[in-house]
Amino acid sequence: MNNHRYLSGLFSIIFFGGLLLFSGLTANGSAGITGMSGGTEATDTDDRFEKGMDHYRNAQFDSAAYFFSGLETPEAKLFLGKSYFALSEYPKAKNKLRQLTRDDDPRLHDEARYTLSLADFQTRQYGKSLDKLYNLKSRPAYQDLHEDAEILYDQIIGYLTTGQRRKAFMQSEYPRVQFDLLRYGLDYMARPEASELYSTLENYFHDTIDTNMVAALKRRIDRLPEQRSASARYGPAPEGIVYNIGVLLPETESESREWRVARSLYNGYLLAAEEFNRENDDKHIRLHHVTTSDTALTNKAAMAKMAWKYHADAVIGPLFSEAAYEIRDLAEYYQIPVIPPLANADTLNIENPYIYQINPTFEVRGKAMARFAVNKLELDTLAVITQSNQPVVREAQAFRNEAEKLGAKVVHYFSENFEETAFDVDHITPWFARSERHLGRGVDPDDYPLVPIKGLYLSVTGSGSDQLIDIILTDLQANRSEVTILGNEEMSHVDLSDDRRRYFDIYYSDFFHTDEDKRATRRFQDNYQSLTGSGADNFAHLGYDVATYLFKSLTELQNPGRIKPRLRHLPEYEGVITNIDFQGSHINNYLHFLHVTRDETILYVPEKDEDEDDEDEDNGDNDGNTDE
Repeated sequence: MNNHRYLSGLFSIIFFGGLLLFSGLTANGSAGITGMSGGTEATDTDDRFEKGMDHYRNAQFDSAAYFFSGLETPEAKLFLGKSYFALSEYPKAKNKLRQLTRDDDPRLHDEARYTLSLADFQTRQYGKSLDKLYNLKSRPAYQDLHEDAEILYDQIIGYLTTGQRRKAFMQSEYPRVQFDLLRYGLDYMARPEASELYSTLENYFHDTIDTNMVAALKRRIDRLPEQRSASARYGPAPEGIVYNIGVLLPETESESREWRVARSLYNGYLLAAEEFNRENDDKHIRLHHVTTSDTALTNKAAMAKMAWKYHADAVIGPLFSEAAYEIRDLAEYYQIPVIPPLANADTLNIENPYIYQINPTFEVRGKAMARFAVNKLELDTLAVITQSNQPVVREAQAFRNEAEKLGAKVVHYFSENFEETAFDVDHITPWFARSERHLGRGVDPDDYPLVPIKGLYLSVTGSGSDQLIDIILTDLQANRSEVTILGNEEMSHVDLSDDRRRYFDIYYSDFFHTDEDKRATRRFQDNYQSLTGSGADNFAHLGYDVATYLFKSLTELQNPGRIKPRLRHLPEYEGVITNIDFQGSHINNYLHFLHVTRDETILYVPEKDEDEDDEDEDNGDNDGNTDE
């Protein structure tokens, strides 16, 4: 399909002359204003229109809209509507485009109707969009417009999920459009479903559709398999589609830590969007950012704006768990998938199919470390030290439960509020002495009947965690312990001396890890430097990964309506700082595992669990935004 008509109304920085085929177009691409006599008024109007067209050609749609908005000519109304459409201001675009009538100019009217069909498509009014396209392609019209309408009609018909197809069927006023919606949808139906639907609509179609076509439809239904084919694929997105992605950013004081984190993440999103748009000439990402605060009222307003003004296909944000709790019910209410980049609360997405957590929860982290320790390192006797007053205790509990499920024995489990005791661990560390003769002075061996412990998991967090880890390692070294040390990302913040690196065998998990030798990482860092004039921190890397993952998923799924049921089943994404693999859940299950050696930190890649690769049933629901 020649998608110039769609693209130039959306985002193309190139002016496509094919859009200016109405009467009055001059040889140099400027439009003469019809119905105007000579004189100052006509000259001023011409000048204003020309300025608007200059901005429109250069994709400066805000400025173009400013100049067009002061004019009442049909041409100006058309391009004002197109400018609003390019800015994703769909209600404004529709309002202006509807003002053109066939009495103004048939060509202008048809151009307006075509753009209206695009606006209907972008706002998920698929039935209305198809009706307009059917009308344009079914009656005598300008040849190129007729062909474009026919091609776009077929693309939309094949693109819709079953839920969207059902909604479009109810919206459409044309029996032939309804017939086509059913006919094209047979590829995704089993025979019992299709037969029941046909019997319901048979009389209606016999009264409105050619009987030969109805008979052909019945024969095709009779040949359908009893079960829906798992290999049936939905059609690709219409060429020129815009994916509207919302971004929720916190309202914070400039230069605060939260402000710097948000800025880095957003710059990462921007870079990913620019890269996507540069590499794809048939689809486009448009970001819409809205600031939020800690109040439920502003979060509700932000999500309402995402739903009603921007028609967001997905939302990245909010940043942290507290705000994400405010958003999660709204995500389900508006049926918009929400991807918070940093939130890691264990209870955030319970029974909520619209929340996808990139940052693994404490429970996921604990299970992952247990699998790594038992399956990869073959440690079958373990111990745990954790903080009873911190959320990380859930990580420790998950570690113990998963390790025991895998057949390992957790010999010791210490859960205490170490802050209350000034990080006293003298009653714990003797359990890990190499032998009785290595117990500290004054320690009664009868109080510590030693058993071999192969691995010790230090599941700690918070402002004093590095101090606690330091004290534990000091005591263990004094007791000549041979236990393998396991940790979480707090271990990366501990100052490990050369002596400790030589003495201990240390492994820890981390959400972040950057491979500076990887080509993709170097390319991102160079591009980020060019974009911002500064180096990329961890959050900039993460923002790029989260956005790139979402954009690649849209390329794979084509239809944003498939994000909710399918995102959790997509293959693992390998990023510049983190990998993303939902493994059939709504929580990223991937963590990096690192081994601290004398000279360097080595990245380990954990083995995947085969039993977590479940299949998507695609049963669908009634929201028109699912695979079904």
